[in-house]
Amino acid sequence: MPDQSFTTVETAALIILMAEAGPVPNVRLTRYYRCELKKGSRERLEQLKLIEVERPSGRLVLTLGDNGWAYCRTQLDADAVPSGSGALGGALYAVLWRWARFLAVQRSSLNEFVAASNAPAATGTPARGPAPVESDVEDRVRAAYRLIAPRAGDLVNLADLRDQVGDLVTADVDAALRRLNRRRGVVLVPEANQKTLDARTRAAAVVIGDQPKHSISMGAS
Repeated sequence: MPDQSFTTVETAALIILMAEAGPVPNVRLTRYYRCELKKGSRERLEQLKLIEVERPSGRLVLTLGDNGWAYCRTQLDADAVPSGSGALGGALYAVLWRWARFLAVQRSSLNEFVAASNAPAATGTPARGPAPVESDVEDRVRAAYRLIAPRAGDLVNLADLRDQVGDLVTADVDAALRRLNRRRGVVLVPEANQKTLDARTRAAAVVIGDQPKHSISMGAS
């Protein structure tokens, strides 16, 4: 890939995708990481094969491409912090350079490091720290619903809701959804036309009473 200069947001998006090391919904990039990759930048990165873009059910999902991995590796060895990066950008590059020194000492590649960090945690070692209390998970689910739903009471796809709470353990979210289903004003419903379900929506369903539920509605609280 020829030498290219990228905006701070473009570089940040590439580094976030490297850290995620897998598909990332564009809505997660924007809302969770506060990194809004505009259409022009997204199309440019895609054209340069730095990222791959999929559009399941009309939603954007981004993955770092081979050229993106190569570019991110160069950032670990960058000579200076890119101009306009700000204090947080400087802090990020300080971490990247420390990371590069670690890889050099360990004689490990970036790909090897990512593969190792993606491995399941050892038995008995919590991967995400202390489990959140039930009320905290319910509050997160309610907040995610309010963020997505145009109005209270509107149906929201559980797949969209799960994107907003992707840092939580799936089983904890499932349990919170089942508890919320017993709350006044909260309703979980199955998709009426099962033939229209895509893989993403099926995977996000929560089973209640032996029936998969695909959408949730919450009244004003």
